[in-house]
Amino acid sequence: MSNKELSLFIFEGAKTEGKLVEKLEENFLGERSAIRCIFDAEIYQLYRKIKDEGMYSLDIVNLLKERSAENTEKLKEYTRNSFAYIYLFFDYDAHSTLADDGKLTEMLSFFDNETENGMLYISYPMVEAIRHYKDMKSFQSLTVKCKRSNCPYMADCSDKEECSKEPHYKTFVPTDSLPQLSNVNAYTRAIWKELITAHLCKMNYLVNDSFELPINLQSQTAIFNKQLEKYINHKCPEVAVLSAFPLFVLDYFGCERLKQKLQNG
Repeated sequence: MSNKELSLFIFEGAKTEGKLVEKLEENFLGERSAIRCIFDAEIYQLYRKIKDEGMYSLDIVNLLKERSAENTEKLKEYTRNSFAYIYLFFDYDAHSTLADDGKLTEMLSFFDNETENGMLYISYPMVEAIRHYKDMKSFQSLTVKCKRSNCPYMADCSDKEECSKEPHYKTFVPTDSLPQLSNVNAYTRAIWKELITAHLCKMNYLVNDSFELPINLQSQTAIFNKQLEKYINHKCPEVAVLSAFPLFVLDYFGCERLKQKLQNG
């Protein structure tokens, strides 16, 4: 496969995200010619770095090389022009000290095309959303609090002490999910089909109030705006649990082709 077809995947973390894409390729996507790199920081730190250097003079490949020796080694033979497609996978992370919904809106607007600056996919509230699942019925309405100490209504909240004691999302997902979803390495094609279906129906429910597979693609900005409208910009800020990876799969195949793969393939 020529470099014209080469993809660059950029992940927030060092473990889970890369493993998810690897298993998606094995079970659903097929092999891709791709380089995988880790930014190793939150989306809001990427925002700050880009703003410092100038958003429209960004060279994402050089930026990755600056982040680690491992990235430098992986990318030593490549420049930005080496990659036909760039995909970024980050968490919403609204509890971060740097979190800012306006910043995320800017990032989604900038990283909105995989053949240009790159396509940014967000997991709500974070990457563990992919396995926060029991069944379709309960998943449809599954939401979680997302701001924690950053909640703008904390001072006037009668439940603030109890809210501050609630466990971190990562710690309670394993006990609020199907046991077989704990190990990403064990995900079969059947599991992937169920998770992809669930998350895409959930996305369509979020955007179009219809809990079924979407018939149209939706931008990441449109999805975030609906999260803001329906869940985040409320007195007790929440997000609808939603993983970035099924959204990527939808964009990769398109609605009709993906529907056929889920039903028949």
